[in-house]
Amino acid sequence: MRSFQINLDGRIRNFPLPKNRPLIPLYEAVVNSIHAIQERRENDESFQSGDIQIEIIRSEQTGMELSPVEGFIITDNGCGFNEMNMGSFAKADSAYKAKLGGKGVGRFTWLKAFKSVSICSIYRETDTFVERKFTFTKNTSGIDDKLIDAPNNNDHRTSVKLDTYLEAYGQYVPKHIDTIASRIIQHCLVYFLDINCPRIRLIDNDETITLNDLFQDRYRADENTVQIQIKKETFNLLNVKIEDRATEGNRLYLCANSRLVDTIDLEKHIIDLDASIYSSEGFWYIGVLTSTFLDNHVDMNRLSFDLSIKSTGITNEISMEDVITETSCFIEKYLDEYLEPIAEEKNKRIHQYATASAPQYRHLLKYMPDQIARIKPKLNDEKLDDALYEIKRAFDKSAKSDQRRLFDQLDETDMTQEEYEMYYQEQIQKICDANSSVLAEYVAHRRVIIELFERGLKKKDDGKFNLENYMHNLIYPMRKTSDEIDSDSHNLWLIDEKLSYCRYISSDIPFNNDPKEKRVDLLILDSPVAVSDDLNDGSGFDSIIIFELKRPMRDDYTEKENPITQLYEYVRKIREGNAKDKNGRIINVNSSTKFYLYAVCDVTKTLKRFIDNGDFITTPDQMGHYKYHRNLNAYIEILSYSKIVHDTKKRNRVLFDKLGLQP
Repeated sequence: MRSFQINLDGRIRNFPLPKNRPLIPLYEAVVNSIHAIQERRENDESFQSGDIQIEIIRSEQTGMELSPVEGFIITDNGCGFNEMNMGSFAKADSAYKAKLGGKGVGRFTWLKAFKSVSICSIYRETDTFVERKFTFTKNTSGIDDKLIDAPNNNDHRTSVKLDTYLEAYGQYVPKHIDTIASRIIQHCLVYFLDINCPRIRLIDNDETITLNDLFQDRYRADENTVQIQIKKETFNLLNVKIEDRATEGNRLYLCANSRLVDTIDLEKHIIDLDASIYSSEGFWYIGVLTSTFLDNHVDMNRLSFDLSIKSTGITNEISMEDVITETSCFIEKYLDEYLEPIAEEKNKRIHQYATASAPQYRHLLKYMPDQIARIKPKLNDEKLDDALYEIKRAFDKSAKSDQRRLFDQLDETDMTQEEYEMYYQEQIQKICDANSSVLAEYVAHRRVIIELFERGLKKKDDGKFNLENYMHNLIYPMRKTSDEIDSDSHNLWLIDEKLSYCRYISSDIPFNNDPKEKRVDLLILDSPVAVSDDLNDGSGFDSIIIFELKRPMRDDYTEKENPITQLYEYVRKIREGNAKDKNGRIINVNSSTKFYLYAVCDVTKTLKRFIDNGDFITTPDQMGHYKYHRNLNAYIEILSYSKIVHDTKKRNRVLFDKLGLQP
């Protein structure tokens, strides 16, 4: 019969050690040292003072920056590489330390991340000390260990040198001693909680950190461990508060055999838990979860658990989802006094946002409180709006289902008049609130547009005013027609609400669609004399509206270049039959076609001269001018930007007041 053999190079090549977890080999060496000290204590009652020293090896200093970490030397005074331990080391997947949770694979992580490992172990054998030395590499078929007498020694001493990181792993190794110290404590947290934990020191040149002292200084664990029942299994949850800035958020540590196996980001499972708890209370929360169940379900490489991700509902097996969900509930209760102020602050902000900034979501506060409560705190406005929008979609879908259910019940059941009225009123109230939110969204949009319009009238940082294009696009997108955009995509309501319902609108499109022809800023064709599907069927339009927009505070108008002259020229061109639409068809008019002309501009000195010469009448509010041109059958008005803002605010004031959105 042949015995099984192992190909060391193949075993290491197939070992799944993630590149971003380069300290795993160090953790394995430290835990081995802890186990060696435990074993020596069991065999020698007089031995109690376990000691572990971790020395950081760095590459040569080349500048002012901290040199990269190349390796570690881990030294302990445990039982050493005696014959039993050496035999276990040389045997793949050894079960020698099974009672301690050992899988017999930890040393493979060493060669996965390092070029080689050197081991020197001095220990007592019967009445004398011996020294065992060997080098562990993946390129050798066996281990050539040397065992010699070491009579000059008086205590156990085993050193494991993890020598030279492979580049793939080395780039992810933290440089600072504080970070490495925190990572070791977090991985071996269960050991540090034990009063018999060996003294562990981390040395980096002239700097030394005693990890036990660091643990006592920054880690606070409640005395009582909470027992959690998940289906038929019992789990133990230890609540730990860490006053260490290097800790990466609030975590649940899933441990097996006293070692950290997996970490869960609790902020994804407990809604109101985030970095606020550290900024306000000065600690991060760590939940340490242990159980025989986890010990039995850790995989061979001790990097994960062999549990299904989610419950299937078919079997009674425990899934990872079960573990995280049930444990999170206990953690949330434990942290309740810290989470409650965060939740209150969040709810206050959401209420303010949905009331003042986005009233289209206001009804959700009443009808979707549970979903609102599940919004994460500290979201910026954009992400908060996204979250509320998703809740609004769920509300709309639910409201439609409720309406269908109401009609189905009316058709299929004998509802009493009283039941019907109660259910009907409830549904109608919900529909009314939802419709009010749609109106609120529209009104809020108007407030924003008015604010943008006002900002456009102010000087920019360079001391100049915005160009005509800014104001033009805000009122109606340039180079577009009403055939291309809908009524929600323009803001003609700034000037007159009725303009939104005109038959045809073109913006900054030259007559005959010819770049050489003059461009009308806004041309609006309204109400053909004869009802027809053809906008330009020859019968002529009842009215045509033309806008000419100018840059705010422009003051260089001439006889030929001023909005009044330009508007009159457009009318003459159309009346003479020389104007064609973008499709090349003549814009037909007749003697009764009325023209409404609007010059949107500021009344500056040079423009005022043409207004006075044109015999215009000043509006009662003193903010505009108008006249009727009899020969052209045209009404013309000078609309100052100030007048547009004033009149628009006045028209919308009652809506803004109702929603508390007064700009």
